[in-house]
Amino acid sequence: MVNYYDILEVHHEVSKEEIRRSFRALIRKYHPDIYSQNRPWAESKTKIIIQAYKTLSNTTTREQYDRLYKHHFQSKKTQKVKKEETTTTNNTRVRVRTILTDLLDGRIHNAVKNYEHLLKENGNANFLLNLNHRDYTDCKILLGEAYEKLGKYELSLEFYEFILEKEKSSAYRQHFLTEIKERTRNIYCRKLAKRASPEKALQIYRRVLELELCKSQNAFIYKKMAECYMKLHDYEKALQHLTLALSLKPNLQGTNKLKMQLKQYIPNLTI
Repeated sequence: MVNYYDILEVHHEVSKEEIRRSFRALIRKYHPDIYSQNRPWAESKTKIIIQAYKTLSNTTTREQYDRLYKHHFQSKKTQKVKKEETTTTNNTRVRVRTILTDLLDGRIHNAVKNYEHLLKENGNANFLLNLNHRDYTDCKILLGEAYEKLGKYELSLEFYEFILEKEKSSAYRQHFLTEIKERTRNIYCRKLAKRASPEKALQIYRRVLELELCKSQNAFIYKKMAECYMKLHDYEKALQHLTLALSLKPNLQGTNKLKMQLKQYIPNLTI
């Protein structure tokens, strides 16, 4: 199956504008008038470029193509793993590829079991470096998802935070990073902080602030920290964090109760 993204020399997450920009540059580069001595080749080249652009510039045809290509790509991976297994069944690389294949196919229990066996044998997770860069990153993300589904949130966070740090300068995967950042925030806030003591919850919320979220989300975190300080009877810090929250989002919901509570201890409260 022809990889139209490779034809247009772009990654498969790029926007329509980036696809259009690359298309125009390639058409100018391979125009048949430039290759007068090899015009048939240039015409064939531009034809496939145009076909790729028509497919990927349209939302509907792009989605259809992505589904077909994903199926084709995963089938090739599965076939490759099976072929490797018949020749070197105990090879670490084969076992790692099997973990990735299981993750891609939704067999998370098998994947986690095999991953943990390899981890025990090797003492660290360097065996994942048997994968190429793209598969290595995808495997880390999928393992994070698997552990999250299994309710092992601390382990899930290790994978998510590793990816956030490793890929933070990667421009073409920003939408993936945004999703992972959101998952990380949800685990910290909805799974861990909710069950933690006020002191522990404050530590968790500080970690969330390091994720560099949007103003609205940071406002929510500062409000939650203010609630923790209220429970600890540290009213000055509660006021400080509530003020920060309202400076980021003046109409933040759930702050009136906090204000009323604070007025009992800080009579001149003006926020």
